[in-house]
Amino acid sequence: MKYFIITFPLIIFISCSHRIESKLDTIPITKHFTKSERKELAKIIDYTDSIILSNNKYSDIDKAYHYYFDSIGSLEIEAYDYKLAIDEEEKYSFLFNLDSTLFNKIWIKTITHSIVKTRDTTFYNPIHFVSININYKGEFVKMLEDFGEKNSYYQDLYSVITGFGDLPASYLYGFLYYNQKFDFNDIDNRLWASLFILTIEESIEMKVKRYLNK
Repeated sequence: MKYFIITFPLIIFISCSHRIESKLDTIPITKHFTKSERKELAKIIDYTDSIILSNNKYSDIDKAYHYYFDSIGSLEIEAYDYKLAIDEEEKYSFLFNLDSTLFNKIWIKTITHSIVKTRDTTFYNPIHFVSININYKGEFVKMLEDFGEKNSYYQDLYSVITGFGDLPASYLYGFLYYNQKFDFNDIDNRLWASLFILTIEESIEMKVKRYLNK
């Protein structure tokens, strides 16, 4: 999946980000993220919107998100990682250029300094072998608890992430089937969907293959 927004006229990109940002000016989002951080959140949503809308048969944002998730959910489970993960060079280029304070409120960046193993390859102390995870103590997860006051899914999600210290694969894959219960015109739901998509990592085999090709 490619990031096509650079092919759009700049004025459209700015306009979309501005409209999204205005929707983020609500409680509890404003409770956890400053105005400048909400601008960064708008960039995140705009980025994932562009991914969802590219090569999608729907232009309506709600239908497009549902179609995207349903299409992946219909695959065999071993194909999930391949289809869900965005090209990591592109994804990391985008994420690591966000404001670092905002990034750290959502994710933890990890650089592996130990052993990386696949079925047929072992690396000892690889250099710059990067991955990201949800920051289970971050403001985004705290915000999920507030979302949970109106939606039991987010309350369960908050409990699972804080309990496990991460986002379990079962919840990642389960969301593919639960997505029909969400209205993605709702900015809270689309924010979660965007962060869900960007949190998915390539499989360890794909990471190693990419690492070897550098």
